[in-house]
Amino acid sequence: MSRNRKIVASAAIVIAIVSVIISINQTNTTLRNLVCAPCIEGSNNNLEGSKIIQVTGALGPESIAFDPNGDGPYTGVADGRILKWQGDELGWTEFAVTTSPRYLHISSLQ
Repeated sequence: MSRNRKIVASAAIVIAIVSVIISINQTNTTLRNLVCAPCIEGSNNNLEGSKIIQVTGALGPESIAFDPNGDGPYTGVADGRILKWQGDELGWTEFAVTTSPRYLHISSLQ
């Protein structure tokens, strides 16, 4: 494809995207509503007020869960540990270990 055709194709794509955005704004629908789920009357949207809690010193989280008492969250990480969130002051604490210590396996291979 020649350079001129690439420029024309790129310009056409940009014009198409701008046209879609303008048409969305003209119908009083924001771009956010295009990519977000619609509001359902009577529902509680608690995710907008949530924050991301970083897991440091581990690869993960692989999953996340809460217990029946509402404690947690608990998360599994790649090394087999289960961590529990204890609030901003304590952070993540080790709740359980699902695998035996890794150093035992490594030393037996040498």
